[in-house]
Amino acid sequence: MILDPGPTPLYLQLRRILEDKILSQEFKESERLPTEAQLSGQFGVSRATVLRALEGLLRVGLIYSERGRGTFVARGARLMNPTLKGSIQDLITAGKGIKLTVLSYKEIPVPQSLSETFQLREPGEVFQLECLRSIPEGPQAYSLIYFPPDLGRAVSPDDLTETTEIISFVEEKLRHKAYRANQIIDVGIADQLLAKHLDVALHTPLLMIQREYYTRKGILMYVAKNYSRTDRFRYQIELTQT
Repeated sequence: MILDPGPTPLYLQLRRILEDKILSQEFKESERLPTEAQLSGQFGVSRATVLRALEGLLRVGLIYSERGRGTFVARGARLMNPTLKGSIQDLITAGKGIKLTVLSYKEIPVPQSLSETFQLREPGEVFQLECLRSIPEGPQAYSLIYFPPDLGRAVSPDDLTETTEIISFVEEKLRHKAYRANQIIDVGIADQLLAKHLDVALHTPLLMIQREYYTRKGILMYVAKNYSRTDRFRYQIELTQT
């Protein structure tokens, strides 16, 4: 099977295929997956692409690896990973009325957790925008936004105002619309930095949301990590029967 060379990255196509096979129980719990070499040959992609697809499944708990034995489907995997869909326009609308405060803007080495996402040809740097989002009641979310080098050099903190909506801002800079976004929702606790900026006690539970935005051609626009107060941010999704 040859993957589509279109706008969706090959690793993401492969990840979705494997995920579907796991959720449909074509690959059953505790079953060993084909090797990286087998998957590479079956789908006509590089070992690096296979590895990135598997790492995505590993992060969400659908598979696990055992050194010297291979990669296996996790127990209960078919119950673990519901996919929720929404629109980017919904995100833009939800951001209206929120005050943006820029805390810092600087060039930094690519964070280890994002090195595969940015896929720079050689070890390099990205631009990090640190900001605070507030509502009338007070701080709502602390955000770290990472821009690829070319976009980062074109951005100045002076370009950003209290009413700037980041998605629309980046679309205007790049002259491309955000076509899709990958979103991961998790939970964490406030360390000293987050507690200070969000005005909460140390170790207060927070909602963590990471989003990666892509153009229609599958080019990464930017990555945003948001740490939100649970008493000032509610995430609501409507689910329907298919």
